[in-house]
Amino acid sequence: MNVFVIIVTYNGMQWISRCLEMLRRSTVPVTPVIVDNCSTDGTVDYIRQSFPEARLLLQHSNLGFGQANNVGIRYALSQQADYCLLLNQDAYLQPDALSLLLAESDGQSLLSPLHLNGTGEALDQMFRLSMKLSDNALLDDLLLHRPLSSHYESYEICAACWLLPRTLIEKVGGFNPLFFHYGEDNNYYHRMVYHGVKTLCVPAAHVWHDRGLFGNATAYNHRKLRRDLLLKVCDINAGYLRRLKGRLNVLLRCYTRDLRRGAYRPTGFLQESLWLLFHYRSIRRSRRLEKLQGPTWL
Repeated sequence: MNVFVIIVTYNGMQWISRCLEMLRRSTVPVTPVIVDNCSTDGTVDYIRQSFPEARLLLQHSNLGFGQANNVGIRYALSQQADYCLLLNQDAYLQPDALSLLLAESDGQSLLSPLHLNGTGEALDQMFRLSMKLSDNALLDDLLLHRPLSSHYESYEICAACWLLPRTLIEKVGGFNPLFFHYGEDNNYYHRMVYHGVKTLCVPAAHVWHDRGLFGNATAYNHRKLRRDLLLKVCDINAGYLRRLKGRLNVLLRCYTRDLRRGAYRPTGFLQESLWLLFHYRSIRRSRRLEKLQGPTWL
């Protein structure tokens, strides 16, 4: 199998050495592709010197997570990749994980390992939430001490470690450029559901995700209201009334939260609503494109 590992970097010196060193230990040979979003902390020079096997794709501006991954995916497909593994710069893939994921691949579904925390001693907190929203078959097997299945169909899982078969990418496409950072994987999951693509979790495979609850909390909270609204209006599984209800729920939740904090800012609601209105044509176009099968956004 021709596996390309795509890692988007941005000032990742504290993680990148361990991330790439773990890839060297993989029992399945891989080609690392580094898409750098204008790092200023020496990340690029360090990779050049210490990991010459990595393909470096340097960007002239910070493209954000989704569009930078699209750059890497386009490159991997041009090099006849059979699979693209999307891996965060702060994630450490365990040596046998890729072999275990490939063994469970049906050539159509997205595959994910268990996401553990940075020390491998507990589940990653966001991954734990994803498992709660799944059908809980994995939890049942664990609690009842039954033998674990080789894989479980799952709810959406954070894109810190996604194994994408080429056929899946050619069917669903790349990340929607309307999402700069955070939310792009939620949108991608909505599109997979629309196109009948499953997400499979392989419990024997592990990745360690060295972060807190949301990774970069400042980046997560930046434009969060806009991102939440955008997820609702871009969901191609929802009709007009459901999308409208979703937007109202987001606004109500944000209003009550800010009201409790004594920080109610109606101008924020108005600003984000105007942003959505201004980008209405782009949103409609994205919904139309994402309903088509093909390498959308690539």
